[in-house]
Amino acid sequence: MKNEKVFISIKPHDGMKGGGSNTFAWNFQRYLIKKQIPIANHLWGASKAIIIADKVNLMALKIAKLMGCYILHRLDEEFREDEPPVVRKRHNKIVQINKLADHTVFQSQFVKNNVSPHLNPKDWSIIINGADSSIFHYQSHQGQYIGHITNSVGEKKRLDLLEKAIQKYPDEQFMLVGNHENSSIDFSQYKNVTIVGPVTKTELVKYHQQMKCLYFPSERDPCPNTVVEAILSGIPVCYNQHGGTKEIVRDCGLPLENFNELLSQLAVFQEKCAHRNDLYFDSVAAKYLSLMPG
Repeated sequence: MKNEKVFISIKPHDGMKGGGSNTFAWNFQRYLIKKQIPIANHLWGASKAIIIADKVNLMALKIAKLMGCYILHRLDEEFREDEPPVVRKRHNKIVQINKLADHTVFQSQFVKNNVSPHLNPKDWSIIINGADSSIFHYQSHQGQYIGHITNSVGEKKRLDLLEKAIQKYPDEQFMLVGNHENSSIDFSQYKNVTIVGPVTKTELVKYHQQMKCLYFPSERDPCPNTVVEAILSGIPVCYNQHGGTKEIVRDCGLPLENFNELLSQLAVFQEKCAHRNDLYFDSVAAKYLSLMPG
C-alpha cells in the first residue's frame, strides 16, 4: 500500500469546519500521512480512490477505472421519492458513480436499506464513521447541561421535539451549541436554555465537558458525526430511532421515549461510553484500507 497512491475525492478544508464528508476526508488524509501512505492529488495519479458520494468528475473516474484504479465508493445518503430536482440530479450521479465502484461502503445499515434498491453494488460493507481521538476522548466529568448540537436547522433535525423537551423539563438546564438562532423557534425565550452558537471542533470539547447527556432528536440521519464525537467524550445520547443514529449509540444511550430512564442512570451510560474505541477514526480508516487490494 505504501508504494501506491490513494486519492480522496474531497480536498478537505480546515477539519475544524464543514460537514461530515469534509471531516471524514480531513481525518482520512491525516491518517494516510501518519501511516506514510502516499496521497494522490489527482485521480490519474492514483492506484486506489475513495469517492465520497457524488464528489468526483465522472469522466475522470471512468478513465481512472480503465487505467486500473481500484474504486471505493463511500455513501452517507438518503434517497426519497419527494426529493427536489437538484437532489434527484445528485443522486442520479451517485448511481452512475456506483456502477464503476469495486466496493461500496455504507455509513450505516439505515443507509444500505435506503440506498440499495437504487444501486447494484458489486461488493459492499457497512462501516460506522469515527472521530479524531486526539480531540474527542473520554473524560470523567459531572456536566450539568443536557446538550444539543447542530449546524443545520432543517426539518429533519426535529427542533420541535427539542423545544418540547425543554418545555417538559423546566428544572433541567439545556445547552444549545450551533446555529439554533437561525431556527424559526425562539429558544432564547426559555429560562432553562443557554445558547452558545457555532463553535469549532476543538472548542466543542470544552462544551462537551459541561454536558451530562446529548438530546438528539434528528430523524433519518444516516450517521451523525455529532453523536460519534459525543460518545467518545463520554456523553450518553438520547436519540430518535428513525435513522442510523441508533447504530452508533448502541448501549451508550436510550431512545427519546426513554429519556427519564436515561437521566436516572447517567453514570451507567457514561461508563459504557468509556469503552467505545470502535469509534476512533484510526480504527475506521484501517477498515477502509483493508478493503483495498495490495
